[in-house]
Amino acid sequence: MARSTTKKAQRIRPKLMTSQKAARREKDAYLQEVQSLSKKHGRSERWTRRQLYLGGSALHCRRSPNTWNGFIHQRLKDINEDLSKGDRWKLTEFVSAHKETLQRDYSKLTVAQKNSYAVKLIKMRAEKQCVVRDNPKGVHRDTTMSFAAMDQEWTALCSRLGIEGFYIAVRGGIEDLSGPKLFFSEKAEKFVRAVLDLEPRRLALKLEAFVISGLDSNIPTTQRQTRTLNKLISDCRTIIQDELDDILRDKKLANHIKMNYNNYERSIVEHYGITLVGWPSDLLPIRNPSAIGGREQVQSLLDALKTHMCHWEQLSEGELVARIASNQACQAKGECVYKARKKRAAKRVEKSTAHVESSDEEIIEKSAEFVDSDDENSSEN
Repeated sequence: MARSTTKKAQRIRPKLMTSQKAARREKDAYLQEVQSLSKKHGRSERWTRRQLYLGGSALHCRRSPNTWNGFIHQRLKDINEDLSKGDRWKLTEFVSAHKETLQRDYSKLTVAQKNSYAVKLIKMRAEKQCVVRDNPKGVHRDTTMSFAAMDQEWTALCSRLGIEGFYIAVRGGIEDLSGPKLFFSEKAEKFVRAVLDLEPRRLALKLEAFVISGLDSNIPTTQRQTRTLNKLISDCRTIIQDELDDILRDKKLANHIKMNYNNYERSIVEHYGITLVGWPSDLLPIRNPSAIGGREQVQSLLDALKTHMCHWEQLSEGELVARIASNQACQAKGECVYKARKKRAAKRVEKSTAHVESSDEEIIEKSAEFVDSDDENSSEN
């Protein structure tokens, strides 16, 4: 029987868009320019690329406040305060007209006065806010401009440092009008196509669909699934004990005291004047985490401890006196606030005399029987 062979299906790539073709043409033109410049000046292509993209505008830090600028701005503000809107001085005209006077007055300032001008300048920068229109169109314009600058920075980094990478940014809700923003270096794009078997834009659209559809909320936390109930209980005990040691050391009350869940009110609250605040109301009273319930209850307590909703606090003298009085009143009503210690068991148990006597009588009777039986046997013989 002849073996049939099937031809391997040819993979059809989507055609490039006009913007992608233009970007590739710009990149090819840039590489040609790098090659020509490197040959002309006798430098390597790597060195030439770094010189063309030496630093990025978005990575530059702001200058520290200059006392001279603060001094000039304050003088200009004082002069323009009494002038009408059309007659006010502009900064450049004011400096050129009063340059000598400003320099003379500035030279007479003390160090403290100069520092005060710098502080005022810092406050003015902090109070000055960039106003952005809070509507979908304004957000879309801001996003487009920000990522356009980001693309330039990424291109500069890849060319200057020789790094490879990519980023994908998608909208967080259906109200946004912005489409996916993505950047792929040459090798990163080959990686996505060859290893992940996806087009870069298709990967971005999948991420956008995942975020907008809310599928992330249906995925359970892996940490809660893998940790057993005993480990959750251990985590609760550890956090309670560690924070108890911390507050005792901070208040200089003790270095280490083991948490007493059975006599919590007497041994911890009344003795050291500290209490646990924020314990879940449905899990009261405060007791050992192993005795509060199942996984759901223990996880609720652990979440409260991790977020510091449940934490240790020191009581004032008035609060401590009121707490002691309340505990004693509850104990008098029959509530088990203070648990009594277990009585110590006796180490030595003496035998009763009746038992000893009975045992002796039994031994005497048995020995008498044994003697009589021996005499009978001897007589028979």
